Amino acid sequence: MFGRFFKREYARVVYSSEYIYGLPSMGRHQSFDIMRFKKIRDKLVKERLLTRRNILRPDPCSYDDLRLVHTEDYIKRIKDPQYASKILKLDVFNLLYNSILEYFRVVTGGTLLATAYALKWNVPVFNLGGGYHHAHPDRAEGFCLVNDVAIAIQKFRHLQRGKKFMIIDLDYHQGNGNLLFFKDDPDIYTFSIHADTWVEIDRQQNKDILMSSGCTDEQYLATLEKELGESCLSFRPDVVFYIAGSDVYEKDTLGDMKLSREGVLRRNQYVFHRVRERKIPLVILAGGGYGQDSWEVYYDFIAWGLRHKS
Repeated sequence: MFGRFFKREYARVVYSSEYIYGLPSMGRHQSFDIMRFKKIRDKLVKERLLTRRNILRPDPCSYDDLRLVHTEDYIKRIKDPQYASKILKLDVFNLLYNSILEYFRVVTGGTLLATAYALKWNVPVFNLGGGYHHAHPDRAEGFCLVNDVAIAIQKFRHLQRGKKFMIIDLDYHQGNGNLLFFKDDPDIYTFSIHADTWVEIDRQQNKDILMSSGCTDEQYLATLEKELGESCLSFRPDVVFYIAGSDVYEKDTLGDMKLSREGVLRRNQYVFHRVRERKIPLVILAGGGYGQDSWEVYYDFIAWGLRHKS
């Protein structure tokens, strides 16, 4: 199955220099490399897989966009950078870090731009950031201040540019924010393979698969091939959001799975192929990934996607 020929098509990349501003690499989340987005962009340009002119550059999402998912009181509170730094457990606060919310707004704008482009041209689009799947309407959780995927789904519903959506979440951690937000929504299908369960919900349009710590390439890929089958994709969504978390990588500093760099790429290629063989618009988001090596596995995926262009 994994050796099958993948058809070539033109993928696009969303990135802004603002992705590297607004968040300090301090406190509990010091293993999160905020420069990983720039490292990926720079290597893609160096390898001539991407030109600066071809990058899709997002604007920050509006406050009206935030209100599609988040409460007015919560938005008011997270405008205060000191409050935002506290709930994200950033130990050090100073005036250099006065744009924490702006960071999440521009990355969410990136997810909105990627969705708009994928819907218009029906091509896969990579956002170099995004996938903040733990955020709730009224509170942050797990280093996620704003839920960009839920906002994108709600916005394009309101624009009547899609009705049914699917979230394939292969981050190490379960996307509990999305699962809870859409728990009563029959038009959203959530699919997750993870090693860290945050909430348990029994709903028809959800599939949660818990993997053991230390699982290998073979175990993970066999499970993915078995579970991401026709019963899921026969849901026929208008858009698939794929959270391609890098924290399943064996060198990740927080996760404890044992997937090799090649194994993560094979995982990503499989999801890409299963979605695109059905010509479903695909939005790919970075998700989690920790340590100085995490950027490399997401780079591999984007580089592969850009090489496979018509």
